[in-house]
Amino acid sequence: MNLVQARTQALWPRIASETGLPETRAVFRRMQVNRRLEHRRCVLEVGIEDGRKFVLRADFEDTNPLRLNRFVDRQQRAAASLKPVPGVSSPAVLWRDPDRPFVLMEFVPGDTAFRELALTDCGLGARSQVLQRIGNAVAEFHKVSGVGDRQFWPKPFLTKVSNRAQAVREGRLPIPKPNRFLGLCAHLHRTGRRARGHAFRGALEHGDLHLRNILMSDAGICFIDFSNHDGVFPQRDIADIWLSNCPDHLASDGRTPGFGLVAQADWEAFEEGYGEELVNDPIFQFFFAWRLFRLWSSLGRKPPEQHLKTARVAASAVRVLDALLADEAG
Repeated sequence: MNLVQARTQALWPRIASETGLPETRAVFRRMQVNRRLEHRRCVLEVGIEDGRKFVLRADFEDTNPLRLNRFVDRQQRAAASLKPVPGVSSPAVLWRDPDRPFVLMEFVPGDTAFRELALTDCGLGARSQVLQRIGNAVAEFHKVSGVGDRQFWPKPFLTKVSNRAQAVREGRLPIPKPNRFLGLCAHLHRTGRRARGHAFRGALEHGDLHLRNILMSDAGICFIDFSNHDGVFPQRDIADIWLSNCPDHLASDGRTPGFGLVAQADWEAFEEGYGEELVNDPIFQFFFAWRLFRLWSSLGRKPPEQHLKTARVAASAVRVLDALLADEAG
């Protein structure tokens, strides 16, 4: 047992006392977290004698615990909003520390959407049906998180793009394929101009909506591990789904690529479930390129021991950029 897990388990007597749960004979099982966060975050499955299970998550972030607590606020709001929606949920928060990001949540059975899609590649289930279910659940989540009609103004994003491009030109940000990255920056400026002023239905974002943060079971779909508590661009959530784990969700051999090298059949299935056309929406096109920009920017901060993975992701980023440029050229 490492120190972070020991500190997390040490919270249980207090939680048990404040919730009326039994303190003794609890069984703890460590759950997977992002490897970059293992030094400060722990997630435990907690089992008690009567068979009930819970999830205990503790983040020992010292620089900005209030920010992480706001993510818990977002999850609580989502859980409450989704209660009337059949088959779509977010885990209820059963206990939380008033000051630190320590929470006890209900346990939600199921497997990640990432694994569900991987199983379809082995012939277990229909990929299109899985994607339709995911698309429908994301649509329901965005409906209950709605903030009304908005217009898109890309200036704050494009300012960041310009600053990042300048840092690359001056050698202050070493990233793979710098000239191609600058091509992406130029593409974002053009895409931003095309999207400027377009109307859209705003919705509070999940903020980290990759396929490992979506749990699936026969009973329904559950969204976990919220990050962004105030972003209002649902298109950004959807771009996260396809590019957060790039190149894992790009079209594999034998599948016809569509927008951004995601398989055309995958887009069709997801859009059918979501209930809207996405790939021709200028705002979605901007956020898809924005997510690629964020992914590519992060490669300059990867440690040397991840060189092979970084090279693989950079090569995929270039391929996606080429596809976006080809679509733009018509």
